[in-house]
Amino acid sequence: MKKRKLIGVIISEVEELYQHKLLRGIISQCYALDYDIAIFSTFIKDSDFTEYKTGEKNIFNLINLDHFDGILVASLTLVIDNLAEEIEQMLLEKCKCPVLFIDKPAKCFPSINTNDWEAAEKIVDHLIEEHGYRDIYCLAADPNSIATILRVEGYKASLRKHKIPIDESRISYEGDFGHAGGERLARKLAGGEIRKPDAVMCISDRMAIGLANELLNHGIHVPEDIAITGYDGIDETAICYTSITTFSAPIVQTGIDAVCELSEMMTGAKPEPYKMVPGNLEIGHSCGCSGINYMKRSGIFRLKDKLDDYKIFLDSYMTESLTAARNLEDCINKFCYYLYLIKNYSDYYLCLCDNWDESADHYDVEDPLHTKIGYTEEMKLVLACEDAKPVKSNYNFKTKDMIPDLWNDREKPKAYYFTPLHFNGYCIGYSVITYGDKVEAYDITYRNWSRNIMNALEYYRMHKKLYLASFRDVLTGVYNRNGLNQNLPNILDEAMREKKILFVFLADMDNLKEINDNFGHMEGDNAITVVSKAIQSCLIGNEICARIGGDEFLVIGTYDETTVSPEEFIRKVNKYLRKYNKNSMKPYEVKISMGAFSDYITDKAKVNEMVDHADHIMYRNKARNKQKYNL
Repeated sequence: MKKRKLIGVIISEVEELYQHKLLRGIISQCYALDYDIAIFSTFIKDSDFTEYKTGEKNIFNLINLDHFDGILVASLTLVIDNLAEEIEQMLLEKCKCPVLFIDKPAKCFPSINTNDWEAAEKIVDHLIEEHGYRDIYCLAADPNSIATILRVEGYKASLRKHKIPIDESRISYEGDFGHAGGERLARKLAGGEIRKPDAVMCISDRMAIGLANELLNHGIHVPEDIAITGYDGIDETAICYTSITTFSAPIVQTGIDAVCELSEMMTGAKPEPYKMVPGNLEIGHSCGCSGINYMKRSGIFRLKDKLDDYKIFLDSYMTESLTAARNLEDCINKFCYYLYLIKNYSDYYLCLCDNWDESADHYDVEDPLHTKIGYTEEMKLVLACEDAKPVKSNYNFKTKDMIPDLWNDREKPKAYYFTPLHFNGYCIGYSVITYGDKVEAYDITYRNWSRNIMNALEYYRMHKKLYLASFRDVLTGVYNRNGLNQNLPNILDEAMREKKILFVFLADMDNLKEINDNFGHMEGDNAITVVSKAIQSCLIGNEICARIGGDEFLVIGTYDETTVSPEEFIRKVNKYLRKYNKNSMKPYEVKISMGAFSDYITDKAKVNEMVDHADHIMYRNKARNKQKYNL
């Protein structure tokens, strides 16, 4: 089967309305052209939680640009710490295929914009032609924003068309696309700071909702005292105390146009557009109309569906169930079960970094073994569901392939959504979800579901780390007495079963108190760690090493007759310490006394005799060392 072209989409917050509409257009046109799509998205636009932002942005490090025929960047959504500029720089340095930015210009790549001008003009036409308003105030936002520029120009175009003079003082750029911008204008209108107009055209729905609610708080009614319109077509306009008349921007068409333009850049031929999808005027009561149209009613039904989905999600007790998982396998089985909460999905893949839980064996506070930026060379596919049914998983694949299914032969194209899995900036892996050949995008339920997955995996990792820590010495990483008692029976069983020599080694520092008293306890800890490393450097893999006191270490292992003798083991430890003392530049030397003994055993109780014997040898050597140091 001929390899399909692959389009990459870089975006944030897929579950939001603008992104949903944009992706509907992109996916529809890609499917019409038989293109596959790989969509890489963060779950947030911005956050004050720096580590969380680091974990979110990491998903874009997964993109293997060598695989793509074209890249679309929804730059208007990439607002985390200048993310749009970072993405542009990455593409400039590494990307060889055509790139197109959407709704926010780039310095080095072409861009395409939603036709906000015409849509904004239509909503002002409605105020003038249907209601006869002449004094129409425009509440805008950032004057440098493309959305602001186009929507204000549409407002002016309608005034010019109806021969209404344009008064720049009736255009405010103090909005913020959010509720607060509308609330500020309401207070100025109520206080008489701004003369009340017939109507206010807000360039975003949230500003319109904020304006309407705050005006009511001041006893000014909409539309009786002032008419209001919004822009965007968000569902919340249907449940404001007075439903907001708005315009559903032609964002779907923007997605279609973007793919057509990118395809022409890729192939040199302009494709036939999927179909034209114009914006729609959604009639509410805020403009003065007495009824609402079917578009506004649809918004009410969508909000009800969202509330129903949220209730189902809460009633699933997914969080509690995952917390009660007995082990990783049980945890992953529960992930699979709770996929029933994700509507209409076809395939789901859970990919974990090869080292995602290795830090559970590490005791440094900084956790250096845990990946923060990028991904391991191989990922482990721990859960795979295709056609909503579990399939073979639990195998590794090359991270550069992103997801194996992307390269399988298929009759129809697919859209793959790649989203991050992380905790406090540490990378766990990523998820991939598809909806088969359906034109769909994930919603807020999938976002919350994925957060539960992240938290459950981190809970498992930390639980494992704490469990192992109960058997490990925090300073050196070797076993403590609990770890020794847990693992010693296996060593003794092996020695008796396979008739191997049992080896016992004891070490005790000679000058720890002197180091602590003269150079501080941090240097004392360093000396203990050096002794631990010296001993561990001599292990061959069939021993256990434990710190059994403040400065005492015990090694017990099995050997055959060809492996090192007790004397050879002691010689190697001494060699390590001599080298360290020569090169460390410390104002002290690390000194230890050692004793070792080996023998065959037929009874587990004999190990106590062997430890006593090694202990006797060690203290005999300690006495000699003390005499030597005094001399």
